Amino acid sequence: MTDSSTQTSLLKTIGATGGKRIVGDVTISGHFMAIHALDDTTVLAGTVGNIENFEGAIIVLGDVIVGEWTTLHLSGDAIVYRG
Repeated sequence: MTDSSTQTSLLKTIGATGGKRIVGDVTISGHFMAIHALDDTTVLAGTVGNIENFEGAIIVLGDVIVGEWTTLHLSGDAIVYRG
């Protein structure tokens, strides 16, 4: 069961649950809540989450996209935050 307490929610918003830097063409699985582009990053086929028509989107340097994903297929340089 997932902890949905206010404290856990606040900790997630500041990245306290950690993350992973991806560089290049990478596919990762898990539970992710945000993508922070360190360079222009493209969302590729195979990405599974709650944002419709997300494949092909380019997340530009500095932008943060929030959502829920179980699989991310990205090309670029970004930090993905666990959620």
